[in-house]
Amino acid sequence: MRRILYRSLFFCLLVLLAAGAFVGWRAFGIYQTAYGGFQHLRHLLESGETVEGAPAEDVLSDSYLLSLFGGNPELVERLKAVVDLGMAADENLKLGSVSAMMVTYQKDADGAVSDAAIYAIGGFPDPKSSRIGFHSTGYFEQELDPTLWLTGNAIMNLLGRDIIVFCEQDKVEQHMSLLYDLLQGGILSLAQRVASSPLHYALVFPDPKEIAPPNLRNHLQTLLFRGEMSADHGQSEVIMVSPSIRSARQTYVIFQDMATLARIAFHDHFGGYIKDMPWGPMNDNWWAVEYVKLIDSIRVVHDQILVTARVEYDRPQNNAILKTIERAGRDLAMQKAYSIVGDLPWEFVYREIGNPSGGYWSPQHRWGAEWPLGEEGIPTPGSMAAAAERQRLREAAQELKRLQQEMPDAASSDLPS
Repeated sequence: MRRILYRSLFFCLLVLLAAGAFVGWRAFGIYQTAYGGFQHLRHLLESGETVEGAPAEDVLSDSYLLSLFGGNPELVERLKAVVDLGMAADENLKLGSVSAMMVTYQKDADGAVSDAAIYAIGGFPDPKSSRIGFHSTGYFEQELDPTLWLTGNAIMNLLGRDIIVFCEQDKVEQHMSLLYDLLQGGILSLAQRVASSPLHYALVFPDPKEIAPPNLRNHLQTLLFRGEMSADHGQSEVIMVSPSIRSARQTYVIFQDMATLARIAFHDHFGGYIKDMPWGPMNDNWWAVEYVKLIDSIRVVHDQILVTARVEYDRPQNNAILKTIERAGRDLAMQKAYSIVGDLPWEFVYREIGNPSGGYWSPQHRWGAEWPLGEEGIPTPGSMAAAAERQRLREAAQELKRLQQEMPDAASSDLPS
């Protein structure tokens, strides 16, 4: 009996040691992923390097577009048409390089593709172009810790100096106005476009190895983000292509580690949780709470050489994403104002008269999860239905209160005198 007890205790001890070793190994792997990635981006930023990307002639070719969007022949034909139109206007664009490519389109009432456009980011023959990046005293530098701020700043600096838009001839003014508004820190034009019709998008990194962390560089061949955003819903998908099944398995593990790190950052660093206070629950960092929910709902699948991550989200999470884009644009606008006047503080240049935010946010900006899509911004079917439901509940509560007040009066009148 005693021997059985000793064996059981020994077995339990082995299980605990194995579990502790596994947890320690996973924690060390997460630390290595974070440290290696941030140090790599820090080196690229401090050395002033810009990723070379892939030749524009290859990335914008018919065969490459077909390999990415072959499942939607109508979209491929639309993209070919806008690329041919742009190349005909300036053949020198073929001599440039593309580090990232954003494809956007919408669908009409019949489901046909409309307003297809390509935003190519990289380096093109234009001596007047200048590098973009977050301002050194802007929102991201103040709000994020140095390593996370360097990540965003490095990405903005590394992707290149130019943004070339390929679109239909009658949509040129609309797309340029949208791009200018985003680079100035405005988000309402994009929100209005999303509210009018679901916006489909795809972000492609033709050669992501130069910006990938060291432990992921040799395992990642192509990186593709695609999804759809509507007024009240959204869905996104990340597709990572690896050269082999073994590399894909490593990519799967590293991606999960990065998702864990992102959740820790939003939950602990930014306070992404609802706090229990003496006066009740407090959700002061609502956007961080939404990002934590978003990360928790990610589903990652490993299939052969592909690693796919999918997520669906609602209107508050749409607003969190849109406001993140808005914050990046405000920082870029501050940097532009700062570079124009040299050493003067940006407030003297960029401050808008009568701006309630004091100059950083746009005058239209509102705090909370109901802007830019919602009751305080652009009404959506979901926000209007929620407002109608709240109004119905208020009226029902008032009616119940009125009936409760009438009942004692009726009872007192029935008493004998």
